[in-house]
Amino acid sequence: MSWRIWPWIVMSLTVVAVFPAPAGEGGALTWQVREETGFFTVRRAEERFEWRGERLAEVTCWDAADKERALALTSGDGWRIERQTADKGCRLVCRQEELGFTITLELTTTGDVLTVRACAADVVESGPARLKTLRLLPRFGAAVEGEDGYLVIAQQSGALCHFRDKKPGEHWISVYQSSSQCPMPLFGMIRGDGAVAGIITSGQFDARICASVNWGPGRQYAIDPGFTLRSFREETRLPDDVTVEYHFLPPTEANWPGIGKRYRQYNFARRGIRPLRERAAASPGLAYSAGAMEVRVRLGVKPVPHEIKEQTPENEPPMRVFCDFRRVRDILDECHRQGIARAEFCMVGWNRGGHDGRYPQVFPVEPALGGEAELRATIRRGQSLGYQMVAHDCYYGAYRISEDWSEEYLRKERDGRPQKGGIWGGGQSYNICLDRALNLFAKRDLPRIRALGFQGVHYSDVLSIIGPRPCYDPRHPQTRRQDAEAARRILALAQATFGGAQSEASLDFAAPALDRLLYVDCDKWLPLMKRPYVDTRVPLYETVYHGVLLYNLSTDMVNSEPGEPTYLRNIEYGALPLEYFYGHFLLDASKNWLGQRDYRYDDPADLRQTVTTLRRVYDDVERLKHLQMEFLEGHRQISADVFETTYGNGHRVVVNYGEKPYALPPGETVPPRGYLLLEH
Repeated sequence: MSWRIWPWIVMSLTVVAVFPAPAGEGGALTWQVREETGFFTVRRAEERFEWRGERLAEVTCWDAADKERALALTSGDGWRIERQTADKGCRLVCRQEELGFTITLELTTTGDVLTVRACAADVVESGPARLKTLRLLPRFGAAVEGEDGYLVIAQQSGALCHFRDKKPGEHWISVYQSSSQCPMPLFGMIRGDGAVAGIITSGQFDARICASVNWGPGRQYAIDPGFTLRSFREETRLPDDVTVEYHFLPPTEANWPGIGKRYRQYNFARRGIRPLRERAAASPGLAYSAGAMEVRVRLGVKPVPHEIKEQTPENEPPMRVFCDFRRVRDILDECHRQGIARAEFCMVGWNRGGHDGRYPQVFPVEPALGGEAELRATIRRGQSLGYQMVAHDCYYGAYRISEDWSEEYLRKERDGRPQKGGIWGGGQSYNICLDRALNLFAKRDLPRIRALGFQGVHYSDVLSIIGPRPCYDPRHPQTRRQDAEAARRILALAQATFGGAQSEASLDFAAPALDRLLYVDCDKWLPLMKRPYVDTRVPLYETVYHGVLLYNLSTDMVNSEPGEPTYLRNIEYGALPLEYFYGHFLLDASKNWLGQRDYRYDDPADLRQTVTTLRRVYDDVERLKHLQMEFLEGHRQISADVFETTYGNGHRVVVNYGEKPYALPPGETVPPRGYLLLEH
């Protein structure tokens, strides 16, 4: 059908791009929308490929009878759409009179970016019906079974879904709700030489990504965002605008690394995130950490699990002392004797009650480990040997045995009950509302921890692994967005106090105030490659954040050793190794998740052997540490067992998982179960 006989809104704008297009590439977009059906097309100037969508949005709601309904924003589902002019685009005012809904969508373009926004202030619910979810541009740009291309899914490190051989389904993946889901508000699609990167810029804390595979009679493949406007009928509707930017990339960037690089650029331009090299120039502690081996020592913990869930001073079980402060000095001395010159040692469980023992209380320093005088002596010893000594703490959980215990500051469920966490050393934990944690405990304790002598990249547990959660306490209510902002403020305070901040995992709402994380992936919990929509795992997160954050790749990589597949995967993805003494602390050994082995100090000979292994790891850190300041610019599979990673300075790392040497032109050889650094 000719466009001329359809009642189109047609807009063609040529403006300065947010991210400049390469020389010779056009940046402007031509887009069209048919109001009655929501049929939608977008095309980059000077390119023939056209992206199409069948509707503008879908909603779910509770009607007057409390029945849940799903509607598309089309005339067929009772919507009347009025177009209004707007700067660089238009406003579509969508009204559904039966249910009493009004939703206004703004569509604007700047360069090669189309922005779609649902304005929170313009949403009207004039009757008893209540909105539940909003899905923007559902199945926009859909490909079909067998077509050339793939979906780009920002799950864990990153995944690709090719347009073939999938069981029909729609798979919803939460943004920010755990590091096993999407740690970034990013999605994308490659179709031939066309590519679109979707970045959720508002509403991301209440968002999910839908991957449609072999879906419907058209056997479509697509990826698009949905938003939870409220979780239950009586909840206050999401107060934030819902905004998605669609970046239409030129053919030269039409691949999954191009998707990652576009988000990296967005982070620098819009989120205040700065490259690691720039931050390290202003922080000696961060600069040191970027070139050091990370070693964590768990000093002690009460039995986990324990039959006593609500501990008191009368029934508190004794702490299991793994390694007191004097024995930590033995570890430091042995590392120094074997030539490990640069290492950052993180003391885990130095606080009262040991690891997860009495939070939010941390002082006094645990007497069973030697008390404050011995801790100070250990910090001084490490620093005298050239090591960086940092501390572990936590502002997320509270235990009834804490001297700071109060239900006032706890995060509340919708019915007013305190929100429970896991069962750890202190027994049953309860989640603290993070704004209260910042003002009551982080501001109080971080300066006192610094006064012990700790300095460097300070560790605050949990903040970047558990997704933002609401608090329904009327004295300190918080949305998910506000919860994330409070987590960032805690990390920013640690940065200012110690010179750097680290936390547990990769949820990137924390990235503006984060320097280091323990792991990107939690493969031991929910392996990515077992998802029915995943064909290939790729370093998408690493393309965004290498050269920005320091990271270990996975829980499985902890204490991995040279030559092992997990160790090589860490190198392939540009990660730094993570070493852990007494990482396995659960009484049921089968449930420990930090690596396949644990390092312990049972006698001097055992310690010497462990440090001999650490020295081999340290040698690789020394060999590759300069790459931490570089962006990850390319990644490709050369053969079944060989992968190449390219960095911004032109250096390449080739990893060989095979049992035989692999020859590279001209004359270079990658050793079996090893790697080769190419600096030319």
